[in-house]
Amino acid sequence: IKTTSITTTNQITTTTTIHETHTTTILIGEAPGIVNNVCFSRPERCDALIAELLGSAKHYAYVAVYSFTSDFLADALIELKNRGVDVKVVIEEQQVNVKGSEYMRLKNAGVDVKIDGNSDLMHHKFVVIDDQLVITGSYNWSMAAEDRNDENLVVISGEEVAMLFRAEFERVWSEAK
Repeated sequence: IKTTSITTTNQITTTTTIHETHTTTILIGEAPGIVNNVCFSRPERCDALIAELLGSAKHYAYVAVYSFTSDFLADALIELKNRGVDVKVVIEEQQVNVKGSEYMRLKNAGVDVKIDGNSDLMHHKFVVIDDQLVITGSYNWSMAAEDRNDENLVVISGEEVAMLFRAEFERVWSEAK
């Protein structure tokens, strides 16, 4: 068992327990969460992990992502929407018309998708699911992220952390067009 504590002005305390799976408890102010999984693209299939976790959504999945060119992840969101789950997606404006963008495909499938309204970059890469789960990291929802780039994602469970990400999603969503 390895325990590390770091105190900064944000009062971040990290406790890591190493077993067969990696579990980390993170306290950011008053918002605890548990890191359920970490994925690194290329050696691992991060898109498969995202799709599996999206499949667990019962009420909603809200996505804010810079680049979205993954047919596989678009399929997962369309399937959720067709199951009656509330799916909302915000994509960075500069990425909406790139080759392979999933923006129009999602829109044509009836997914509630918007273009980011920030005049600069919306560089988020996260999904919040059912006020319980957050998937975040540098991982773009793209084929390049899966097959060529070195990118990462972290899966965090916990209502407090999920509510922080949901609030940020709602802020971005309210400014989107």
